[in-house]
Amino acid sequence: MVRRVAALLLTSSLVLACNLDDVVHRVGWFATMRHQRSIKPYAQPIAPPEGAVPITGHELPVTLDNADRLANPRSRTAESINRGKMVYETFCQVCHGAAGGGDGPVSLGGGGPFPAIPPLVDEARRRRSDGFIYGVIVNSQEMGKGLMPLYGWSIRGTDRWDVVNYVRTLQAQAAQQ
Repeated sequence: MVRRVAALLLTSSLVLACNLDDVVHRVGWFATMRHQRSIKPYAQPIAPPEGAVPITGHELPVTLDNADRLANPRSRTAESINRGKMVYETFCQVCHGAAGGGDGPVSLGGGGPFPAIPPLVDEARRRRSDGFIYGVIVNSQEMGKGLMPLYGWSIRGTDRWDVVNYVRTLQAQAAQQ
């Protein structure tokens, strides 16, 4: 009985001491699951070939050529602006600042290392269309100077338009000051 308990304790301590991830992936077919080709978080998937017709209902890419033709389907309601504020605070405020002045904590103006973060509330951005601001959120590399990280994969669906509505609210507040 004592030997069985000792053997059980020894076996369980060996199993617990092992990293099961390392052990399991030494088996051939488990290793292929670990080392597979996949899209990593924040990585852009492979683009479809030129001239491909989308069959899954995905939206067309936003470019400088077609951004101004996009119409904002979300009206500027309190619900949309509040949702946009939450998303803005999550993804945008760290660079562009709470009031959209380009003075977030990681910007040079906010004490961080990144220079040239543009304000969202200046006259040039106020003249831009809602579609352009939407395009910057979706595909900043195409729409701007290529310095802003891609957020099109993080901010999805109507949240993008809600951020546009919130940025317009920030712009209106800045114009009144």
